[in-house]
Amino acid sequence: MLQFNICGRSKWLRCLNVLRARTVRWLNALASKASKHHSHLGYEGRNLKKPTRSSRKRKPSSKELDLAARTRDLEEASKTASFVAHELNNLLTVIQINTEFLLDSVGKDPSGLEELDEIQRASRRASILGRQLLASSRLEPFDASLAEAALKKKSTIARAKAMAAVQGTPRVAETILLVEDEAAVRTLAKRVLFQKGYRVLEASDGAIALRLAAGHVGEIDLVLTDVAMPNLGGRGLVEELKELSPGMRVLFMSGYPKEEVFPDKGANRVPYLQKPFTSETLLAEVRTALGYAS
Repeated sequence: MLQFNICGRSKWLRCLNVLRARTVRWLNALASKASKHHSHLGYEGRNLKKPTRSSRKRKPSSKELDLAARTRDLEEASKTASFVAHELNNLLTVIQINTEFLLDSVGKDPSGLEELDEIQRASRRASILGRQLLASSRLEPFDASLAEAALKKKSTIARAKAMAAVQGTPRVAETILLVEDEAAVRTLAKRVLFQKGYRVLEASDGAIALRLAAGHVGEIDLVLTDVAMPNLGGRGLVEELKELSPGMRVLFMSGYPKEEVFPDKGANRVPYLQKPFTSETLLAEVRTALGYAS
């Protein structure tokens, strides 16, 4: 009887140990599963220990909270400044090209000529302010005199290209798919291109441009597209079009600096038209993108 009790007790203890081991394994497996399921929330789930005071997250101090709030405010201010500069460049494009049209219509008539020249000078100064605003949004240094010199150099190059275009032998009129969500900019760009003999298909965003391109397969020589647009932006549009026509020529345009839109290495090779632009600059960049000798 005593031997039976001893044997029975020994067997019972072994069963208890097995049950305890299985319970531990089950709890660990359950904890591991919970850890994987909630890893995106930052839960560890590796053990079931209650967190101690030392392991609990320390509450931020008032100074840290104030610094975080100031950082958020600075980021929002930078985004706002960048957006305002972008929209300003769109408006300046409209002002500059319309002024050019008015100057062409005035001709040699001195009446109103001085006022139009003043508008052009003011728009050039405003474009420099727009560049300064973009630089400040990225907390970068800015030199107004250097920016003005670069602007004059760019204008001179565009004028030389325009003169070469007049002297050169024109090709058969190319077809350009113009994609721009700002209606005034799109209308003026179309007018400038149409006057130079280009056939222009226009769309207000990338989604509409895709449908338009599907109806003119093999006809489009150049895609002139804004970068930031609703529904589908310029980069997404070009990726879709390149699948249909890998060799399609593209010219991006934007009110944001090129290095901000294309920060990747090799971005210098991407054809890019910086807003605000003039008629001369637009035509010169279009000719270069189409493969004319610059």
